[in-house]
Amino acid sequence: MDFSKLAAQYQESLFRTIIPFWTKHSRDTLCGGYFNALTDQGDAFDTDKVIKLQAQQIWAFSFLYNQVDAIPVWLDLARYGADFLLNHGQHENRWLGVVDRRGRAVAPAHSIESDCSAAMAFAQLYTATNEPKFADVARKTMLAVITRRLEQREQWEIQLGGFRELKHLGEPMLLLKALLETRSLLNADLYKQAYEAVLSEIQNEFFDKRITVLREHVLPGGSFCDSVRGRRLHGGYGFETASYLLDAAELTGNRRLAQQAVQMALHLADICWDEPVGGFFQYADLKERPSVYSEWDRKLWWVHSEALSVFSRGYVHTRQNDCLKWFRKVHEYAWQHFPDKVNKEWFGVLDRKGQPVSTVKATPEKGCYHLIKGFYETWQALEQCSAIADKTRTETRLGRRLI
Repeated sequence: MDFSKLAAQYQESLFRTIIPFWTKHSRDTLCGGYFNALTDQGDAFDTDKVIKLQAQQIWAFSFLYNQVDAIPVWLDLARYGADFLLNHGQHENRWLGVVDRRGRAVAPAHSIESDCSAAMAFAQLYTATNEPKFADVARKTMLAVITRRLEQREQWEIQLGGFRELKHLGEPMLLLKALLETRSLLNADLYKQAYEAVLSEIQNEFFDKRITVLREHVLPGGSFCDSVRGRRLHGGYGFETASYLLDAAELTGNRRLAQQAVQMALHLADICWDEPVGGFFQYADLKERPSVYSEWDRKLWWVHSEALSVFSRGYVHTRQNDCLKWFRKVHEYAWQHFPDKVNKEWFGVLDRKGQPVSTVKATPEKGCYHLIKGFYETWQALEQCSAIADKTRTETRLGRRLI
């Protein structure tokens, strides 16, 4: 593979198709915040605002400002969303799930997704602005999340043996990312305790070491539940979890953790890939039993974006050729089917044949976070792959000369 050419492809798409769509169309100039329902031409068709997606867009444009270039338009867009969230996103010190266009509460949050996304957003915005109020919001949010999750685990232990309670991988996955994002804002001992606890939860409860599978649902304590939900596997959550584990491995220099993250992703790829036509199924059954979910064979944009990121980064960390094999397969499928060549951005959901189920670009499930994060990480990883390849070629030539 020509890594340099591939890196340029992701860089160009990020700056010429993905970012321009969101900077041009997402801002609600009348009421503040961002629209979370946009047609392929950028027109709003619903005005309710999902707090998680509002926060993720703040994170995305603050992240670009911090990591790529201090472009004022990006920071201005991030601040615009932050002002809306600070004024309307919380009720009784908890982040909401959905508000209406003017910011009136519509629905509470049913998980810690809103909280973790908000903490990540304001931590990135603090890095961009150095304004203490943003650090304070991120810190208080994380302290509340850590406390509530501890209380929740204690409640699960008390109720064990009662009604079936299944835990979802999405919570510890996002909590890990939020902790990594806010680590400099938290007390060192508290951060260490929370980080080790959530890492252990992923490694020892959700990851089944016997069959090297990262489960989507487990019973409290990590037990397997032989039910439709208990057997269900979701490549997207697996790839995203593996990506955040690679983030942790980079920060700590933990090579073993990087190897484990890659192992998780590679095995899920084998299980969830649709071999006849390509692309990752939305759901797979661990025991290959029939699915009760009518949408099981849909192909989601964010699953493929996360896969591109984790396999390109996985190769940088481990040099496993299987990472390159999977990156090539996912790259070829994704670029053939997901990009909207007319109106920019990517289609969100495809059917099994690779045709768009809908042409809309923003929905309560689809925002800009996964494409901006995924394309940036893939672009950076491919540039590192190019440097690795150049170094290998140089060493080979020098070796031949010495011989």
